[in-house]
Amino acid sequence: MEAEEEEENIVCLDESFFINDNYQLTEFTFGSHVIKLLCLQSASTDFDLTGQLVWPGAMLLNDYLAKNADLLRGCSVLELGSGVGITGILCSRFCREVVLTDHNDEVLKARMDSMVLNEAKQQGLQINEVVGTRQIVGNLEGVIFEVTL
Repeated sequence: MEAEEEEENIVCLDESFFINDNYQLTEFTFGSHVIKLLCLQSASTDFDLTGQLVWPGAMLLNDYLAKNADLLRGCSVLELGSGVGITGILCSRFCREVVLTDHNDEVLKARMDSMVLNEAKQQGLQINEVVGTRQIVGNLEGVIFEVTL
């Protein structure tokens, strides 16, 4: 009898329990550059979802880049582990070419939504999946998107 009661109290959670997709449209200003994107306001390092929010380090880097845009004007930029893509989006405003990378499907869903596509269109940019880059390594799937003028 006691073993039956114990079995009834077991709760199994699938991975969706750990996924937070409560994205909020957030506006960021770096110098004269305003970027609006969907992101989380907080995240856990559990389940590898750290790319769903904008970290303080990205804010500092973007502030520096906005003040020193001439350093990258006309350059190509590869952003590894770009998360929601805020630094790559900022760089796309003054770089010749920007490639954003990440591997997490939840992060890619947040970044590659219509907001990012609209941002690209407003800046005269194009976002295309780089053919042949969709890969599965272990249990992770990744793809590379190219942002160009």
